Amino acid sequence: MPLSIRGGANALGGSEDKEFFIRKMLARAIPKQHHAKFGNKDYVPARSGQSVEWRRFSSFTTSTTALTEGTFGAETIPTVVSVTATLNQYGMYYRQTDIAEKQSVDDLRAEGAEALGEAMGDSYDLLTRNIMRGTTTIQYASSAASRGAVGSGMRLNAAELREALATLKTNNAEPFEDGGYKAIIHPRTEADLFNDPTILNALQQAGVRGGDNPLFKGSLGRYLGCDFYTTSSASIQANTGLSVGTAADVYQTLVFGKDAYGVVELSAFSSDLIYHPVGSAGANDPLNQLSSQGYKFSHSAAILNNSWIVSIEHTTSLGTDG
Repeated sequence: MPLSIRGGANALGGSEDKEFFIRKMLARAIPKQHHAKFGNKDYVPARSGQSVEWRRFSSFTTSTTALTEGTFGAETIPTVVSVTATLNQYGMYYRQTDIAEKQSVDDLRAEGAEALGEAMGDSYDLLTRNIMRGTTTIQYASSAASRGAVGSGMRLNAAELREALATLKTNNAEPFEDGGYKAIIHPRTEADLFNDPTILNALQQAGVRGGDNPLFKGSLGRYLGCDFYTTSSASIQANTGLSVGTAADVYQTLVFGKDAYGVVELSAFSSDLIYHPVGSAGANDPLNQLSSQGYKFSHSAAILNNSWIVSIEHTTSLGTDG
């Protein structure tokens, strides 16, 4: 997410001042992008509209028929799949008084930049997550027939992960450059996986010995060629599962390969931290009492190949289990 700072000529001070607030904002924004960081990134150049199109050939049918001498056989007509995403703009701002800004013992502007960074990172990531979880390749835990049938005890475990990875490989989903597929899980899902002896034993045996083993650092590491990333923003479909008194919360663990989805931004000013000092609003602030600070960014995302992203739908032992 490229980030710039915008404001009046005297609003931001020198370059060191600008860099300081950029760092404050990015320190809280970047770690929040758990879903967005694995997408196929594309940018819309300035003056090129608000849409981007991804195009790819569908897989050709395998040819197993020998050519007759002197003939070139029938022509294969390729099928081109096109996916389009349209950019939208999002933002947030707050105002504060001149007294609060000047008299507070805290650096409110710096703290505000950090809080805005966190909010922007959350928003950016959730927008991407909401696209990803719409995949049509769905695996219901314990062979449930639908989301409404997912209920008590239907956890994410080694068997479910093996099935999802088998689906990706069967669909010819490519791993990422580091050789692994990716899975985004909720902290409650992670707790269940740490209780799965099959996964624990595999990580203990395959991982490095001693304190550098991922288990000792609170990480699941890589299992069956899949890397796990834990975030509280992982998708939960609340009260949509099996109802036995209370409908279960259904957790969506997303397992995917390279180029399963794309994220698009504007190349110019795709993310802005905007500060207007006291006295910059003219007649809208006749006594020069208010300053404002906020962010805006452009974003869109799209699933590029539904076959390369699997949603495993399950419950957790620490959530509403139905």
